[in-house]
Parts: sequence; structure tokens; C-alpha cells
Amino acid sequence: MPVYDQVKQALQDILAPEIQALKGELRRLDERIFAMEAKVEGTKNELLAEIKRLDEKTEARFREMDARFKEMETKLAALDEKFEARFRELDSKFEGLRHEVRTVLEIRERLAALEAKVGITRP
Repeated sequence: MPVYDQVKQALQDILAPEIQALKGELRRLDERIFAMEAKVEGTKNELLAEIKRLDEKTEARFREMDARFKEMETKLAALDEKFEARFRELDSKFEGLRHEVRTVLEIRERLAALEAKVGITRP
């Protein structure tokens, strides 16, 4: 047997079992990787489901808050209308009072002028 064949046979005798052992180890590592990938995928799906649930819950709360804000806007608009009506009413009453005060002042001035003509003095 030539030296080349002897070296080749020796390498095969030494390396072949190691290569087979490495192949077996690679298969085990592949299986572990696939198991980890499956576990990660399962966790990812659980997280996505939880995120979706929280998103739906948050969206429902936002809709609820939006409805409450619209209700409050409606109530505030009604109060605003009531206040505006009341302010117009009070403004109208004050205008009437202003007119009466002007009339009273005119009457007082006329009375003072008349008293001065007649000669009546007030203490």
C-alpha cells in the first residue's frame, strides 16, 4: 500500500468517527435551534395577541372618553346658551334701569331749576 493510501486510511480512521460525531452534534444543535425558534415564535404570537388585546382595550377606552367629551361639549354648549340668554336679559334690564336713572336725573334737574325759580332752597 502506498504511503498516500496509508495516510488517507489513517485520516479516515481517525477523522471519520470525529466527523460523524460532529454531524450528530450539528443535528442536535439544529434540533435545539428549531425548538428555540418554535419557542420564540410562540412567545412572539403570545405577545402579539396581548398587544392586540391591549390595543382593543385602549381603543374602547378612547371611544368611551370621546363619547364623554362630546356629552360634556353638548352640556357646556347648553350652559353657554343659558348664560348668553341670561346676560342678554340682564343687559336689557340694566338698559331699562339706565333709562330710568336718566329720567330721574332729568326730573331732578328740572325740579332744581323750578325750585330756583320759585325760590325754594333745600338744606
